[in-house]
Amino acid sequence: MTDSSPSGMALASLGVGLVHLAVAAGSPLLLAVLLAGFGVAELGWGVALLARGRVILPRAALPLALAPVALWGLDITAAVALGGSGMTASLPIGPMAAASALSLFVGTGLALARQRSLSPRPAASAPRPGRYLLGMTFAALLVASLVTPALAGTNAGTEAVPHGEHGTPAVREEPVSHSGH
Repeated sequence: MTDSSPSGMALASLGVGLVHLAVAAGSPLLLAVLLAGFGVAELGWGVALLARGRVILPRAALPLALAPVALWGLDITAAVALGGSGMTASLPIGPMAAASALSLFVGTGLALARQRSLSPRPAASAPRPGRYLLGMTFAALLVASLVTPALAGTNAGTEAVPHGEHGTPAVREEPVSHSGH
């Protein structure tokens, strides 16, 4: 595992937490409570991971990172099998798919960290700042490319005030008349 792996997982956890909170804002009450709980936990774990620089509570974090994906998948499977709509049918599919992809990224990182902790370790090598920076840049681009459109696809994103219109009165341009030409 590279030096940037915990930080990359932290960025992914922060991203998935933001998406879960944004989806919760427009969800029915039970789903809102579940998604908000997952979102707050993901944000807290991501911040703690960034602060410590190492994987925190890997045994508890792995099932919790994958729980939203499993619950969403089970609900969709049950809805298809029973020929109805599941509880999560009202959730936006794009943001939930992005959150699931990020959750799987975090889960994979946690599984790899756990596997490495169980195997014998070679002598630690000196930190490599260039490799760390490259890893963090890649992780940030990956998270941003998934989270930005996911947030825009939530109720919070669709109801947001467009850029440049915060606190300013709308300016309407009068149509230009070219009748005299």
